[in-house]
Amino acid sequence: MPSNIHLEKNNDQWQGTFEMKSISLKLDLTIKQISDEPDFAEHTYIIPQINIEKLRQHNEYINEPCKEIFKYELDNQKVFNYVKEKGIDVENHHNFSTVCALQKKVAELYHHDGANYSHDKENIGTIAQIEFAQKQNNYTNCRGMAMILSGVLRAYGFQANVVECHSDDVNSPKIHVVCEVFCEDLNKTVLLDPSNNLIYYLNSQPLSLIELREAIINDQSEKITINEDSSHNGEDVSIIQLLAYMSKNLMFLVKGIKSDETHELRDDNRICLVPADYLDKDYPKASLRTNNIQEFYITK
Repeated sequence: MPSNIHLEKNNDQWQGTFEMKSISLKLDLTIKQISDEPDFAEHTYIIPQINIEKLRQHNEYINEPCKEIFKYELDNQKVFNYVKEKGIDVENHHNFSTVCALQKKVAELYHHDGANYSHDKENIGTIAQIEFAQKQNNYTNCRGMAMILSGVLRAYGFQANVVECHSDDVNSPKIHVVCEVFCEDLNKTVLLDPSNNLIYYLNSQPLSLIELREAIINDQSEKITINEDSSHNGEDVSIIQLLAYMSKNLMFLVKGIKSDETHELRDDNRICLVPADYLDKDYPKASLRTNNIQEFYITK
């Protein structure tokens, strides 16, 4: 995703620049205008019905009590001191308001462009991820943003995971990476998308990924709202565009069994929440596959 596009009208064309700051890329653009309709771009975004139907067709889950499997490293003092020095310093009330404040701080300091896809394999841990982003003019991809935020949240004492959101396209995998955190004051898990400083709500309640999936399936998309200060690198975001994007990436959810400063989200440290008809498949790769929502979301 580009960090910046600037266009100015010149007769029947738009001219400007495309800039991706993390890799010092800047290109000149010339785009022909195809409509005089105001806000034409806004009308190009819908939640594709095919995405909704796919989710409905593959929606067999169970919700049964099970044994706790997740392990978290919380209150890491080295990470805590480091992120505070970097400006991620908020008053910790150990509640949802603190979570929102931390995501906002991360989104203000670090930005999303989607240009760097393999850096998580060489930069394990929150500090390494921040240092990598700093080398790229404070830009990183959605995975890097999620890894930074989840590490910050754990350093502040919250049970937080990096979560991969997968489409069902095995040949051309579509993945968006976000963060989920358990908020004790709400007694629930909340989805955070630090790439957009974003939280989804339904009836004023913040949603988890599986709840967002259910809301889209149950034709509640028009009732979904987002936080007023959500933005992508300081620019306004479109809720319909966000929901259209997420609707294709909610088929499978993958997160780590161990969430700490040394374990990566790969190999034997992956649990995948899938519909029942995908339990015997091998995509996405995971050491544990389940269609039990409580197994994927259980917290201490």
